[in-house]
Amino acid sequence: MDVVDETDKILYQTSLEECKTKGLLHRSVAVFFLNLQNEILLQQRSMEDDWLPGKWTASSTGHVKAGENPTRASIRELQEELGILAHPTFLFKELLPEIHWSNQAEYEIAYVFEARSDSKIKMDSEEVEQVKFMSKAACRSFVVGRPEDLTPDAVILLQKYLHGGYV
Repeated sequence: MDVVDETDKILYQTSLEECKTKGLLHRSVAVFFLNLQNEILLQQRSMEDDWLPGKWTASSTGHVKAGENPTRASIRELQEELGILAHPTFLFKELLPEIHWSNQAEYEIAYVFEARSDSKIKMDSEEVEQVKFMSKAACRSFVVGRPEDLTPDAVILLQKYLHGGYV
């Protein structure tokens, strides 16, 4: 992982494990995937995951590897988790607050992308429990009404994405 400062300048490389143990700032990606009916796909994290199992999040999420371009990471994560080959469009990046769970800490600058397609979903069952498409209105209601069912970063990123506060 590239450890970065709050301006997103790369400082040095280390492992994801060290980032999570020490709460080091690093890069991540979140992709919001929309079908042709303009519905957003949300993903429920695997119940076996070591980070926030069973919580709902963006369509696809993941870490940017050391030296990797965030756009490339977004393409890789969409393909790995959902079996979708697409070229997401970059929307915004967000410095997220440090999130603690089970003796670990994630501290990330999230690069947020959007992809649209009619591609069939082929979930990786080791990473994804289930997926569901929701209208933007239903998604807003979910974020407001059941934030405890979502990952903390998903709440922040969905609110910004759904309200268009990034343009």
